[in-house]
Amino acid sequence: MVKINALKKSYGQLEVLRSVNLDVNAGEVIVIIGPSGSGKSTLLRTMNHLETPSGGTIIVNNTLVNDDNLSGKMLEHHLCKVRTNLGMVFQHFNLFPHMTILENIIEGPTIVLKQARQEATRRAIKLLESVGLADKQNAYPDMLSGGQKQRVAIVRALAMNPAVMLFDEPTSALDPELVGEVLAVIEQLARDGMTMLIVTHEMSFAQKVADRVIFMDGGYIVEDGTPEQLFGNPQHQRTQQFLASIHS
Repeated sequence: MVKINALKKSYGQLEVLRSVNLDVNAGEVIVIIGPSGSGKSTLLRTMNHLETPSGGTIIVNNTLVNDDNLSGKMLEHHLCKVRTNLGMVFQHFNLFPHMTILENIIEGPTIVLKQARQEATRRAIKLLESVGLADKQNAYPDMLSGGQKQRVAIVRALAMNPAVMLFDEPTSALDPELVGEVLAVIEQLARDGMTMLIVTHEMSFAQKVADRVIFMDGGYIVEDGTPEQLFGNPQHQRTQQFLASIHS
């Protein structure tokens, strides 16, 4: 589903990603952990071209994301198509404050996917029901709690029928008591077989939901294994240090 080869990203002299290689199978849940500044968020952002890669290739659902042969309108059209395959949920919810929850969700499907408004609305309400928010469809974002807003942000991404979901620290902006309700939605997506890459600091959640855990440091993937391997018997000294520091 995802094939990343020799991916690099630099900002001037600063190398944030240094030749990252990663394959993700359909239905796999990959959790990415590591210290701040290790390249975790940049990896996700290059996948849907919010950040332009400096080198390497990204293939999602058999489509080359960073096609250097395209420019101008053709590139815009290509990236629009690529992004419909990739749902992205950020730390901050990025909902349109002047639109109702329902309007927020159907905006993408009706404008980008050209879905009929009736069809988009029907699917949006069904998705809201699945996260326990059907009664909020006519509310505005500022009437919702942080956890509710993040659940709406997840629904908005799912409404585009993506092949892969990317989560960039989806709970880090939430009050601790609201974290569980968002993680429960992501756990259900995992059970439903959604392919996901999740950057998180929630280690117990990573152990519960991940098929594989990736530890990044200094722009590299340092270690990649099952939760049992990576948390129970980390092989690399840097992984051992990181896990010891967060448990101390």
